[in-house]
Amino acid sequence: MQALIAAYVNTYRNTFAVDVLERLNLVQVDEEYALKDESDSSLSKDSTSKDESNVDLEALEKQPSAVLANTGGSVSGGDGNSGELKDGKDATDPYLVQFRGTKDPDHPHNWLGFKKFVVILEIMLLTCVTYMGSAIYTPGQEEIQKEFGVGHVVGTLNLSMYVLGYGLGPMVFSPLSEFAMYGRQQLYIITLFLFSMLQIGCALVHNIAGLVILRFITGILCSPSLATGAASIGDIVKPELVPVFIGMWSIGAVAAPVTGPLLGASMVVAKNWRWIFWLLMWMSAALLILLVFFFPETGEDNILYRRCMRIRKITGDDRYYTFKAREEAKLTFKDIAVVALYRPFEIIVKEPIVLALDIYIALCYGTFYLFFEAFPIVFAGVYHFTLIELGLAYMGFCVGCVFAYAISLIFLTQYAARQAKKNKFTPETFLVLAMGVCWCLPLALFLFGWAASVHWTLPMLAEIFFVICVFNLFQATFAYLAMSYPKYMASVFAGNGVMRAGFACAFPLFGKAMYDNLAIKGYPVAWGSSLLGFFSIGLAAIPFLLYKYGPYLRSKSRFTG
Repeated sequence: MQALIAAYVNTYRNTFAVDVLERLNLVQVDEEYALKDESDSSLSKDSTSKDESNVDLEALEKQPSAVLANTGGSVSGGDGNSGELKDGKDATDPYLVQFRGTKDPDHPHNWLGFKKFVVILEIMLLTCVTYMGSAIYTPGQEEIQKEFGVGHVVGTLNLSMYVLGYGLGPMVFSPLSEFAMYGRQQLYIITLFLFSMLQIGCALVHNIAGLVILRFITGILCSPSLATGAASIGDIVKPELVPVFIGMWSIGAVAAPVTGPLLGASMVVAKNWRWIFWLLMWMSAALLILLVFFFPETGEDNILYRRCMRIRKITGDDRYYTFKAREEAKLTFKDIAVVALYRPFEIIVKEPIVLALDIYIALCYGTFYLFFEAFPIVFAGVYHFTLIELGLAYMGFCVGCVFAYAISLIFLTQYAARQAKKNKFTPETFLVLAMGVCWCLPLALFLFGWAASVHWTLPMLAEIFFVICVFNLFQATFAYLAMSYPKYMASVFAGNGVMRAGFACAFPLFGKAMYDNLAIKGYPVAWGSSLLGFFSIGLAAIPFLLYKYGPYLRSKSRFTG
């Protein structure tokens, strides 16, 4: 038994369970490798430069993971100051704790393949469960409105506030996850625990105000996986494979909200709306147990910080340090507040590239959540689907994810890779993908609106075209912004997340009224969808304009790298 425990501790060091056992002095994590008194000539220059460049809140921790991050893939923050160590220390300082060469077993890139598979699977499950929480509520909305005696708009607040919460959360959690002393693992575990427990409150609440407030708080608590999930994958995957796995993670991020209504409908039909939250509680609690025992810290800075703390404990010498932690100690609250709260909006206002793409992405995101208002009108009102069948109607989005991911991989391997080999790769290269799929969004909206009275398969076909556009538009946009604003990527993505959340929060609130007021006989969502379709046609010009004028605009910006 002791051998099994020792094997578990060494394999899954830096998990929450091992952290607790360490704090209680029940186990001791071996740091013999780190304490070897050796001069490794193969010391990774990348590791050293990484520690040096991550001083500030806006410096990139991993460009590959950020380049293809989805909805809010986390990046670190700072002004990008890299170079010499400010305190005069260098890589030969015997008290500077860093990775021992390129084959250090603690470095996430050197983990066993099975361990990497488990961690990536956990990140995808975490994203799915928490993201699912947004739309899983919708099948029970009518019952909630009747029980609490409220109208449709007030009932929809439970969806809107959740979405707003996970748009605002990354402004706090993204910078926090990049601090060496916090890292990602503790953030995931603590927020998931609170998220799971508050589902009990949602299931037992007896007034609409309490439910709306709880939904907003749980939305904030679910945001770490959305904010830093892509970065966590980038921590452990080799750079050349990052786009493949980020795309897989993105599929889960899209598919989770659209599978929520099916699960929610099952609970409403079997029991009542309260069982939606009991189901969400049990799913998140089961995942929490899995993460506690088998999700290790993936952030390199936090891994080194933990190593430093253990070496101090073993040797009794407090002179050991990590460069990132020492520099973070110099930051003031004002430094952090500027990066987290002011700079994202400053960049939106001053950068036409960022503003244009943020509006485009926000419209797509808002339209996505508007479907949760349009689907009951079409599939229940026109085709008389049951609640379960209505949940199944969302599966067209999942089918679209497969096609969208395939298109993304083809673009990366057949076009982007070739441009890189020819030394012609620029940020605008990614806009080619956006230009290639932008026509799918207006097609999807017009098809969904005007084919709603023909046959139920046609609106589902529209879902496929919608995802093909939005999935790849997100991939191209985030990649373009990441390459264009490497020093301020955290602020750019934070501002984008807030704008997306604002649109996604607002659209469902006015969606039903818009469709009802613009409806014509036999076509209940035609003109409402067409209105959005006309906007999407105008916004589709953005990738083409940026492809031509983007280099000039970037050359005039003080925020570009």
